[in-house]
Amino acid sequence: MSTMANDAVETLTLPARTVMGMREHVAAAELPEFFARAIPAVARELAQCGAAPAGPPVAVYSHEVERAFDVTVGFPVEGGPARAGTLVAERLPAGRAVSAEHLGPYETLPDAYAALGRWFGDHALNPPEIMWEEYLVGPDAASEAGYRTRIVCPLG
Repeated sequence: MSTMANDAVETLTLPARTVMGMREHVAAAELPEFFARAIPAVARELAQCGAAPAGPPVAVYSHEVERAFDVTVGFPVEGGPARAGTLVAERLPAGRAVSAEHLGPYETLPDAYAALGRWFGDHALNPPEIMWEEYLVGPDAASEAGYRTRIVCPLG
């Protein structure tokens, strides 16, 4: 179990990974519905392709315009399935990144984003065009207070 304070920002080095998922342009207010639809659909399609998730669900965000994003929701996979059906492959880059791990309901995720924003400001850096959330413990948890979400921003 991590002893890191909630929303504390840390730097880390990550390997490259591939996420297979559904990609759509989604308004922020519609994200919960998209996730509820996408996660089980992606899991089914991965199983049909003979691929097993290699980690918890992930949402990759890019191209924000007026609180709407290009979002890929799916799972990391080893290598990638021989056929992907309707799924898209999203490559997460290797290298240095900053992350904040948030404990609590999704409605309080802005606290973690604020911590990351302060980190970027303190280091005179601009946030990247692409970032992702890893849902370490989510809706299958007994209580929203137990949700654990890691937000990751690559640095280069």
